Amino acid sequence: LSAELAGDLTIAKVNIDDNPDAPGRYGVMSIPTMILFKGGQPIAKQVGAVPKGQLKAWLEGALA
Repeated sequence: LSAELAGDLTIAKVNIDDNPDAPGRYGVMSIPTMILFKGGQPIAKQVGAVPKGQLKAWLEGALA
């Protein structure tokens, strides 16, 4: 998805073992959790593994 949506967003992975304060700061209760940020603020959250097509639709909807 990173290549397909290049220019529209940046995808980054955060290892919670290396960043133990991140889950509490963003209300992460389970992994995987994807948080979409805009202007440095979280605007949408997707919890759990989902198929690529569903994830792409979620991202495109949130970016629209």
